[in-house]
Amino acid sequence: MNVPTSVRAQQLRLRENQLFLILTIVIGILAGLSAVLFTVAIEQTSHRLFGLAPSRLRLFAIPPLMSIVTGLLLAKVFPDVRGSGVPQTEAAYHLSGGVIPWRVPFGKFLTGVLCIGSGHSMGREGPSVQIGAGLASVVGRWLRLSPQRVQDLVPVGAAGALAAAFNTPVAAVLFALEEIIGNMNATLIGSTVVASVAAVIVERSILGNEPLFHVPTYRLVHPAELLAYAALGIVGGAVSVLFSKALLWLRSVFFRLPARTKAFQPAIGGLVIGAVLVYSPAIMGVGYEYVDQALNGGLLLKTMVILCFLKLGATIVSYASGNAGGIFAPSLYIGAMAGGAVGMAVHRLAPFPTGDIGAYALVGMGTLFAGIIRAPMTSVFMIFEITQDYQILVPLMVANMLSFVISRHYQPVPVYHALLRQDGVHLPSAATSTRGSVRTADQVMSTEMWFLPPDMSVAQAWRAAQEREDPAYLVGTRDRLLGTLTREQLEDLQATGRASDAVSLVVGDAFVHAHPDHPIDVVLDRLSESGGVLPVVSRIHARRVDGVITHDSLLNRRTARPS
Repeated sequence: MNVPTSVRAQQLRLRENQLFLILTIVIGILAGLSAVLFTVAIEQTSHRLFGLAPSRLRLFAIPPLMSIVTGLLLAKVFPDVRGSGVPQTEAAYHLSGGVIPWRVPFGKFLTGVLCIGSGHSMGREGPSVQIGAGLASVVGRWLRLSPQRVQDLVPVGAAGALAAAFNTPVAAVLFALEEIIGNMNATLIGSTVVASVAAVIVERSILGNEPLFHVPTYRLVHPAELLAYAALGIVGGAVSVLFSKALLWLRSVFFRLPARTKAFQPAIGGLVIGAVLVYSPAIMGVGYEYVDQALNGGLLLKTMVILCFLKLGATIVSYASGNAGGIFAPSLYIGAMAGGAVGMAVHRLAPFPTGDIGAYALVGMGTLFAGIIRAPMTSVFMIFEITQDYQILVPLMVANMLSFVISRHYQPVPVYHALLRQDGVHLPSAATSTRGSVRTADQVMSTEMWFLPPDMSVAQAWRAAQEREDPAYLVGTRDRLLGTLTREQLEDLQATGRASDAVSLVVGDAFVHAHPDHPIDVVLDRLSESGGVLPVVSRIHARRVDGVITHDSLLNRRTARPS
């Protein structure tokens, strides 16, 4: 009996979905195991390096000495595992089809353990996300799954690892949808839920069902307290902006150092961390034990203010100098200290009765997470999972909203995306990822390009411009675009006595560009700003030129069909 083709195809799809569900459970178990092993390895490394009561010499010497080792590993062996791991996971999902080489999860595990275990002020959740996603990608490719299925496994592995690392399965699912995928309506919600549950079962089976934080019962004592939580939201927004801008600025400073110093830059950060640890060991590593103290009112106002800014500065230095570790945990630490300080001030000064200081510390954690990480839904459900108390949702949403709005206004690009842009990687946004019937930049660009060599003088460039009569010119090479110069700019440079200067010295570092997936309306807007020649550059390497768009290329391809 012949089975109709449509029925056979439906049976195959059902079988593939069943196999993918089983694989999702396996990935959740592997991701959970990796997160648990990562946590245990960090704790054991820290214990062996520092002991129970470390001397001032150990506190000062261990971070820079270990950073020399990790710096060499990060520069020579694992160049793809610096920093958090969350931005790199996003880039792998959106730009590389979910392909993460096997050396990434292995290298992240090793360098993350050494960096965080040696006292650097960084978190384990971001690295756990990259490790889990990397394992999922490796397994998917080893099983020879389709490229789409390999890509689908990346957020599944990320959600499983985060669920086990933080013991919050719902927040892990939302983080995968909100941050990694960038779409809260993603079809992978079922798979991420299954992986998160499997990972948490593994984590609780090994480490026990002990909560990460011991949180006191929350109670809104007086309705006017909402004003205090609003004030906390404003403080959280301001601190979030300070953190993001300072991190990006200091990282750009390290980028400008000579390339030969890259292997030793983490040791510069380690030297600073060692000096801070001598003053206050409380900022060492993840620091959740001090967060727990803040949640239970065990710290003084002065102590919380000092720890807030010490942790902020130490995290910026650790991350910017190129060490391996995340900003997830530090954002919670800084938020707990800032929230606890605001709560104590309100408790002393408010003319109305107020709740426990720990409640403000808890809301502060969510507030800083929403302001720095820019995942407000994840923040709300994360705090709810920690407390299991609906009453905290209203003050939390008030503070989160204000922090998020302030942070987005003064730092429009979220910190993870800004970090990628510093690396020359540009993620597609919802507005620029439209394909289908909409024509895009790669369909109207020309691949025939002519460049002004970087060492060419302005005078030589001007003579070449008169021969070609193009409105603007690319400076550099196909693999390394330095910028663009218009005919008018070349003429002005001639007139101002800079004819002998190399064009590489006079071209501006910033230039108007498009990416291959930009829709035609974006292309037209940017072409009008470009001087007549719009370079189309890769999202993965922002200075690699894929093509160029001019008014002529647009007219020549006007009748071409969208592919």
